[in-house]
Amino acid sequence: MQQNCLQTTIDEGLCHQRAGRLDQAAKTYRQILSDDPKQPDALHLMGVIAHHVGNLDDAVELIAESLRINPNNTSAINNLAGVLKDQQRLPEALELYQAAIEAAPEEAYIHSNRGNVLKDLGRYDEAIAGFARALELDPRSYAAQSNLGTVYKERGELELAAECYRRALELNPRASEALSNLGVVLREQGKFVEAAQCLEESLALNPKSDAACTNLGITLRELGRIEEAIGCHCRALELNHRSHFALNNLGSVLKDTARFTEAVGCFEKALEFRPDFHLAHNNLGSALCELGRTREAVGCFRRALELKPGYHHAFSNLLFALNYLAETDRAALFAEHVRFDQVYGEPLRALWAPHTNRPDPARPLRVGFVSGDLRDHPVANFIEPVFALANKPEFELFCYANHPSPDGVTARLRGQVDHWREVAAWGDDELAAAIRHDAIDILVDLSGHTARNRLLVFARKPAPIQVSMIGYMQTTGLSAMDYRITDEGLDPSGASDQFSVEQLVRLSAGAAPFRPPAECPPVNEAPALQNGFVTFGAFNNLAKVTPELIATWGKLLHAIPTARLLIVGRAGNPVQETLVAQGIVATRIEFIPRQPLADYLALHHRVDLLLDTFPYNGGTTTLIAAWMGIPFITLAGETTIGRTGENLLRPLGLGELVASDPDDYVQRAVAAASDLPRLANWRRELRGKLAPYFENPGLFTSQFEQAMREMWRKWCATRVAPESPTSVAGQDQTSAS
Repeated sequence: MQQNCLQTTIDEGLCHQRAGRLDQAAKTYRQILSDDPKQPDALHLMGVIAHHVGNLDDAVELIAESLRINPNNTSAINNLAGVLKDQQRLPEALELYQAAIEAAPEEAYIHSNRGNVLKDLGRYDEAIAGFARALELDPRSYAAQSNLGTVYKERGELELAAECYRRALELNPRASEALSNLGVVLREQGKFVEAAQCLEESLALNPKSDAACTNLGITLRELGRIEEAIGCHCRALELNHRSHFALNNLGSVLKDTARFTEAVGCFEKALEFRPDFHLAHNNLGSALCELGRTREAVGCFRRALELKPGYHHAFSNLLFALNYLAETDRAALFAEHVRFDQVYGEPLRALWAPHTNRPDPARPLRVGFVSGDLRDHPVANFIEPVFALANKPEFELFCYANHPSPDGVTARLRGQVDHWREVAAWGDDELAAAIRHDAIDILVDLSGHTARNRLLVFARKPAPIQVSMIGYMQTTGLSAMDYRITDEGLDPSGASDQFSVEQLVRLSAGAAPFRPPAECPPVNEAPALQNGFVTFGAFNNLAKVTPELIATWGKLLHAIPTARLLIVGRAGNPVQETLVAQGIVATRIEFIPRQPLADYLALHHRVDLLLDTFPYNGGTTTLIAAWMGIPFITLAGETTIGRTGENLLRPLGLGELVASDPDDYVQRAVAAASDLPRLANWRRELRGKLAPYFENPGLFTSQFEQAMREMWRKWCATRVAPESPTSVAGQDQTSAS
């Protein structure tokens, strides 16, 4: 083919390619290659098309072949590096970009592309330098400006990221990717309405962007617009059925709406397309936990940590899941919690700084509470009496609320404390700095290793005294955590101290106060007196229902052939099917999905005896059931979470309902169910027995305040008094904490 004719044909192919007519462009290049199979430009451009449609291996082969023929084609070197980047062959891609820069040092786009690889390698400072060089060469490069924003976004410097994206949009108002990324930053800053607007504008410019579509879905989820969020993720998958990102996010929304089986399918599909996607491994583990498949979940969390060792959320999920397994050795579980501190806490000790809190043992104290559950959540039931009854002149209360969607309960709690901070969008350094600025004397963690925890803030030691309570009945593992609030029944002296890095503070009023829902109806007569058969209830979170527990329930139902079992929980858990497989007639088992509170409370009128879970006992569930007059069978374990049932029953004189092993559990349940008069009498008496505990939350609050005052006195006693009355910023100088 003559040179002029060849160039004309290549230009024709490029016109098709730039217009998105890839099939016609490919046909044009194939025509050239049919005459000359070694024509380097046609090979290169065919490789670019293969890259565009996702055929990465073909793209590498075609562009590499073109470079063997014409090794000086800088554009081909750049494009081959781009394919290798998408194949996650980052060191090879970086080497090629460097070669391209040496060949064409003044080409801004190559510096920008190299910066992207450095970003993916975590070499952020070098990446920033690369983008800065690109902008020196071409100040109007909106792509380099946008890419610079992405580095700042990944470093958590959200204001700088937003500034870069806005500059990119000034250079090119139709830069849909920059708009989409700005929306993501705004979402991470908690500006959900603005974020949604940005993402909608981005989609208006580029309706085929699956990334913008699923990012809009994530934002709508935060705004509580769940069905719209699901629609966005489904639309993203229509645009790109292989989008592991969209599949993961769709699964997350489905998990939030208790559609766990569907969620598992989404996460598994995401991992088919991207086996090393750590987020999907973690989320799959969370969904499997809800389905009672905890052993599989533990494997998912461990895999997520193998892929991304710094992924502390997966480590917290792992620790939480290990509590569900009967075979988890207490010493081994404690060692895992300590390992969490070694991996994430110890590196942050370098950030510890002296505390300048005035060491006066008698002065009013500033107490901060950090939680992601200051809303319609069981934690709120326990902490609200403390807020409402606190001795406000002596204790100034601060709340750091870590949930992006406050509700009516949030508003009520907010009115009971002195200061309220919404911190869900704050980074760990930012939150730790705010706590120091607020001069918090005692900082209280209400989450432990549960969802939306801020343990890495505590690991930075922003307050001189740090306390864990309520949310996680277990050690946090953090050496930065000083105390944990508990009681003698949950953590017997001499048996529990060695498994807690925190000093245990045992209050005689219990580990927390509890205020039953105001909507609780009166206690009714035992339903078995009219039904002629006993109805067992299983109301706990079904994630706590292990295969061993289901087998125990099966033995119990076989032992009392007339008994029924009423299960309340989220759909998808295989409890009912497993019991039927054990030979229990399906009509004896009734499954009811989670209900609104009033309907849920009414269900207690249908149950004679509640079946507690083990090794992870119920908490709020059994407290409410007992208030509704329902006694329960529990199995006492060695851990704190395995002793909550016993800790409630024994003080009420119901030690005969506390089992020592699964067989004993069955025998005690049979004995209780076989004595209807006694069962009915327990029911009549339970609320009255509980009233002194539940109706006097002031006792716990008073003891908790005394405990905090004692913690403060001890801290003050460790401070070295200054030799002169000099002070800093109005506060006495103190030694480092």
